[in-house]
Amino acid sequence: NIASVKFQQGALALQREQFDEAWLHFSECLRIRRHVYAYARQVGVIGTEVSASRKSSVDTNPIHLEISVVLHELGVVGFAQRRFSQAFQMLLEERAILENLHETTSHSNRIYQARLTCLTWLRKCAKELGDESEAEKYTKERTAMKKEAGLKTKEKHLVSESVMLQHKVIDCRLLARQFALEKSDSNIVGKEKLLNVLAELKEEISLAPPESMACAATQFRDTMMIWIDEPISKRRVPILKACDSLRDTLRAHGIQVVDSMIQNKR
Repeated sequence: NIASVKFQQGALALQREQFDEAWLHFSECLRIRRHVYAYARQVGVIGTEVSASRKSSVDTNPIHLEISVVLHELGVVGFAQRRFSQAFQMLLEERAILENLHETTSHSNRIYQARLTCLTWLRKCAKELGDESEAEKYTKERTAMKKEAGLKTKEKHLVSESVMLQHKVIDCRLLARQFALEKSDSNIVGKEKLLNVLAELKEEISLAPPESMACAATQFRDTMMIWIDEPISKRRVPILKACDSLRDTLRAHGIQVVDSMIQNKR
């Protein structure tokens, strides 16, 4: 699958902070996936407030999760390059797709998390563009989303809350291991992503029942916040130990965790 290869190349370039290469790879991936998923294209998508000049580009995107994922990565790359207007546009297009998928998809938790993350990056772009009112708008929307999700979650069994926490714990642990195994301290994007997921983890902990998973997640997050700003020489060992401890908790809950060192080779 050429699109998947391009996405992987883009992700690797982004991890190495080769932003121009990352942009090219993700852009080519987006071009291919727009063609592959052309059957899912819809005109007049909901959930966005783009201007007339941007509406045509939004309408060219098929309503498919694989498209939104690439658009998000393009937004992250644009932000890292300080091309905030371009990053903002990519994220708006991502948001339009996610809002449509929210109305139709069965993968509600994944879409919910993606929508929260998208709003976080939209707020960051708005702040960099000097639009505080727009940034505040996205902050309020994100807060409203969390409150709505919290109300819906309380109507379900506590097991559902535990499952959402487990998913977030797994995501956070993966990013933490990648961060600890970096070769240098220059991966600003990796650190920013980890901080965002740690913030989301805190929110999931507050919604989950007070059980062993929540306690382990809290201890893990506290450890990460202590060491995340330290240089690699100091942070690597304690972060990896925290990841190992969290792995043991996940396995105790019946979740298979397999770590690999291959991805960290250069």
